[in-house]
Amino acid sequence: MTLLGDALEAMVTCGERWTSLRAELHWRADGEARCAAQTATQTALGQPPVIHPPGAPGPTRAAGAVDQRSGSLLATPDLLRIDWHDDDAVTLVHGDQWRRRRDGRVQGSRPAEPGNRLVALWISEIVLVRPWQVLSALSLSVRAVQDRQGRRATWLRGVLREPGALRQIHGLPEGDAYDLVVDDATGLLLELTAWSGEREVERATLRHPQVDGPLDTARFDLDTVGTVDASESPVGRSRPLATLAGEVDFTLLCPRDEAYFGSVDPDDEDGIAVMAHPAGGRPLDRRLWFIQSRGARMADPAAWETIVLADGTPARWWSPAADPEQGHLRFERAGTQVWIQGRGHQDIHDLAAALAPVPPERL
Repeated sequence: MTLLGDALEAMVTCGERWTSLRAELHWRADGEARCAAQTATQTALGQPPVIHPPGAPGPTRAAGAVDQRSGSLLATPDLLRIDWHDDDAVTLVHGDQWRRRRDGRVQGSRPAEPGNRLVALWISEIVLVRPWQVLSALSLSVRAVQDRQGRRATWLRGVLREPGALRQIHGLPEGDAYDLVVDDATGLLLELTAWSGEREVERATLRHPQVDGPLDTARFDLDTVGTVDASESPVGRSRPLATLAGEVDFTLLCPRDEAYFGSVDPDDEDGIAVMAHPAGGRPLDRRLWFIQSRGARMADPAAWETIVLADGTPARWWSPAADPEQGHLRFERAGTQVWIQGRGHQDIHDLAAALAPVPPERL
């Protein structure tokens, strides 16, 4: 069999080649390269990138910051646990269930729910021990045979079979090409690197792997990570917008005649906000979404154009000259701050006109 054939067979049969794994996981991501990769993907799909308006809230870390983390990884073919070294963060996968704790907040699925086989969408590290999940997304070729810490490995280069494919459901980071280092004996990914052009976007590396040793399976109990926050919705954490009224500290607004979904986004410092979008996602012919809160997660519209909505509500408007179809609208209704974003000026104004407090019969 060829080198490529051997590597593919090892990846496909990975779950049958080892019983346990201990390793150190090192992860690095370049924020600036990731933003550039996202923009390149949008451009390739013919989707203009979102241009942030003046006064838009910025990320807690600079866009160009390089993030680096490391942790102790334990795994079996069906289980994964990562105890991150930099804080009290834990990542855990138990079959098709997952749990993550970071900054004191616990997110994840609930055991009472059916498992979700798209777990890599939330826990991308799972592909290191379930490498077959990337095979349907990538066209692979052999670059070289390597020695990795005394283990024979095959270095593969992968490119997306479909440039517009949702790579995240396969556990792949942003990028247009990927380097995979496959352990020949086990099929485990010793390293996964994402590239955008010549720039490295993200790299995950398993160091000092030890296989087939004893493990304490009690450490893979979901409850050792904590209880999922009550505000966490099951899969995708998006629910019918009107049902969120009892979970917020402001008057929740909802379009009168259109189904919208939303998610609660709490923040200890900034406060609670609700992110809302049309039911079924954001259709390509009407990409609209809005944020509502007492003031949390709002853009400062001081530099935007002052306008008046059709019902007489004072508002602020901004649209980028480089892409005039994009629009941002800020106003207040029933004491709630609203920021509508999206494409299509008339659609944005129509949504603003339709927003009203959730009626008691829908609570």
